[in-house]
Amino acid sequence: MEENYLFQKILNEPFPLSAPQKDAIMCETARVRVVAGAGAGKTETLTRKVVYLLLEKNVDPSEIVAFTFTEKAAQSMKSRIYNRISHFGKSQVCSRLGDMYVGTIHAYCAQLLEEHFGYGGYEVLDENQEMAYLHRAIWGMNILPETSISQKCRIFAKNQAMVYAEMIPDQDLYRHSPGFYRAREKYVEGLDGHRRLTFDRMIDLAVKSLEKEPQVVNNIHHLIVDEYQDINHAQEKLIHLLAKNAQLFVVGDPRQTIYQWRGSDERCFENFGSGNNAATTTQITITENRRSTKRIVEVANEFASTFEGTCYDPMETTRTEIGAAYFVEINSDQSEVEWIANQIESYLNENACSYGNIAILLRSVNTSGPLFIDEFRRRGFPYIVGGKVGLFRRPEVQAVGKLFAWISGDAGFFQKNRWDFQNQIRGEDLLDSSLMDWGEIIAESDLIENIVRKLEIWRQNVLDGMFSNFTQAYYALLEILSYKLLDPETPADAVVMANLGRFSALLTDYETAIMLGGKRRNWASNMKGLCWFINTYATSAYEEQQSDDLRGVNAIQLMTIHQSKGLEWPLVFVPCMVEGRFPSSQVGQRQTWLIPEDMFDRKRYEGDLDSERKLVYVACTRAKDVLVVSQFKTMNGRSRSASEFLTEGTLRQALTPISEQDRLPFHALTHGGDAEEIETYVTGELISYGKCPYMYQMNMVWGFEPGLKPLIGYGKALHHCLRVAADLMRDEGIDPITAVAEAVDADFHLPFVDGPRLMRMREIAKEKLMAFAIEREEDMRRIREVESRIEYPLQQAILVGKADVILHDDVGIEVRDYKTSDRVITEEEAAFQVRIYSRGLSAMGESVSKGTIAYLEDLSIADVGVSDQELQNADNLAEERISGIRDRNFRACPGGVCETCNYTTICRFKEKFNGGH
Repeated sequence: MEENYLFQKILNEPFPLSAPQKDAIMCETARVRVVAGAGAGKTETLTRKVVYLLLEKNVDPSEIVAFTFTEKAAQSMKSRIYNRISHFGKSQVCSRLGDMYVGTIHAYCAQLLEEHFGYGGYEVLDENQEMAYLHRAIWGMNILPETSISQKCRIFAKNQAMVYAEMIPDQDLYRHSPGFYRAREKYVEGLDGHRRLTFDRMIDLAVKSLEKEPQVVNNIHHLIVDEYQDINHAQEKLIHLLAKNAQLFVVGDPRQTIYQWRGSDERCFENFGSGNNAATTTQITITENRRSTKRIVEVANEFASTFEGTCYDPMETTRTEIGAAYFVEINSDQSEVEWIANQIESYLNENACSYGNIAILLRSVNTSGPLFIDEFRRRGFPYIVGGKVGLFRRPEVQAVGKLFAWISGDAGFFQKNRWDFQNQIRGEDLLDSSLMDWGEIIAESDLIENIVRKLEIWRQNVLDGMFSNFTQAYYALLEILSYKLLDPETPADAVVMANLGRFSALLTDYETAIMLGGKRRNWASNMKGLCWFINTYATSAYEEQQSDDLRGVNAIQLMTIHQSKGLEWPLVFVPCMVEGRFPSSQVGQRQTWLIPEDMFDRKRYEGDLDSERKLVYVACTRAKDVLVVSQFKTMNGRSRSASEFLTEGTLRQALTPISEQDRLPFHALTHGGDAEEIETYVTGELISYGKCPYMYQMNMVWGFEPGLKPLIGYGKALHHCLRVAADLMRDEGIDPITAVAEAVDADFHLPFVDGPRLMRMREIAKEKLMAFAIEREEDMRRIREVESRIEYPLQQAILVGKADVILHDDVGIEVRDYKTSDRVITEEEAAFQVRIYSRGLSAMGESVSKGTIAYLEDLSIADVGVSDQELQNADNLAEERISGIRDRNFRACPGGVCETCNYTTICRFKEKFNGGH
């Protein structure tokens, strides 16, 4: 009776699921394909599926793997799972949810390669970091001799991604395109030498590794995949390898396939369960739309009926409100921007909405965004720019970008658009232009005296090598620019500070790439390279810093439709529906391919009109209450034709027309949303916050980098070697001393140290770790697990971390943390970490009898109390710090931490505390 009661609660709380949703959750066939349209409650369906498996079917958390398209979607799904299970009073299950994987495919592959296939010492490059590395590596590749370096990088990256996505065999590449094959081999060899992995290569390595050792994932009994319509062939292969002995449950909507240009293939979804799997495959269609009003759903259904290929059941709204979907034709592009701004102002004046209720969705922010940015800035509207050009639409970032370009003198230049080489600022004009930009941030009267002279000294100091790294030079620049006058408590200033932090990440991305392998600095050459990287890539690639979830910021969201996927707003504008803008003029254009075009589906990567239609569909279905589609008739005095989606399709006929002279009618807009999400915190974050909340804000919220140092990664390298040694002891029965020696010889690596110095550092590390192994040989033999993942709920949060070592003990287990010294983290902070790990393990049912800190520097061991009271005290401290982060309490703290703080140069509080925060 109690079990049936719980089952009914799963299906009906916090609201009843539809019949198709219930069918999907309870379906037990080996393969399940769920077609779920926009606003159908996919995340909720997946959440209830997981909760049903855990609570009704008693599936062990370690047997479930769930893939989401983004980390944000993973956070949302995991939060709901924790909330529901806690709501049902099953706290003991919550304590074990760390054994379940919920996240992206790429993050799962990184974990798989690290834990099972020998890639524990590798770092993962994101898209921007890979492109920065390519700007260095491309010089050694003999491809496209008549092409510029930046074009070579883009073309190589595009071809490389395609080859991985299509899983084109090496032998075929070698046979049909030997030059590209050799370039790829050299590129991968360089990455391996620096122990770096790219997103695409992780999928490839995971597939090849699992084909050899499939038993590694025998624990998976349920594999759940969201957004299945957007996977590529390599990801499809990986998914089927992981699901060999598991139920495979996929959810998707082919009407929202918008990533073909990145390799996704909707046929993966359409062919799911065909062939030999047909008999064991169930298809379920969820037609309900819980998001949008009736008119918006009608427009979306009408437009979707024009799509080519398979037809799917139209959506059915569950909302009773009629809502509205309008079309307006406006005289010029500037008038369109002003009309939209007027409607926003009108709604705001009537208190009908807030800024955060509104989105402007564009096919391209780079093309259509500038006029909106200028108008919103003129009117004082708070806004966030999405897409890959957002960062360099901000005057503060243009200012510092121009000043770094100015370092190179006559060779320096800056252009807002990487394609517009005719519109450049060069040489000394960069200084004047940058100060004009900065004048929008800090009034000229507030700038320090003789700023030009100080900037000239700064430039010379950079060229003379007076700074240790790019970051140190950058912070010296910000000090000259009176950065410390910015007030983090003022919202406008906080946005500026966050964007300047994002520029700090750009500098580190590029500097990391050029310094890998311990290359020697040449500041003049490095600055020229940085200038080209900024102009030919970064201005079109780096997004604005978004320290909060987009949906939680009270600002107008100005973004690409691609970026809007999965989001929703009460009021959505889709402007610039003109030929050449939407559909994009780039669609179907021939691209440069380095392998014969009959080896892959070229047209899918180059785009087609049906893909553009699906973008329109995605844009329309982001609206909850009111949708406004518009076009302009002239630009710069020249007539522009309406988008063919308006003239040839059914979109314009489905929308209600209003004129440019009309005011947008008022409609009731929905407010509120999901309950507060459970956020995830790493123990290291809480330690950082405890040192100084303002330092935490600078680093963790705004992204200011600590600066590149040659020996960075030394502690991680020692930890990794200890892990490898433990694996050798367990798997091959090697004694601790021999295991340590072999591990260091094979796996010790420092990314920014050259050959001779690396050899010396390796010998030092071997001596240190062998001394520890000799002194603590019995401890080494008691190792049960290395780098054990810890995860447990605390307050409205999830606390995660990795315990360095778990050792067997006579009465339970010992939790140990290794420290290379006491300079980076104090013994008190390390003890807090050990207690948090002990608390998590105890919640999972482990008997923790002891906690220790092992210092590799002097071979000493410090005991850490792990009594119930001490663990509770650690929990209380963690809750206090989590509350502080959530409440955005980032006050500066005076104290000894200021001596080791990376941000004292730009800390506005240090003088107030006699040199401390």
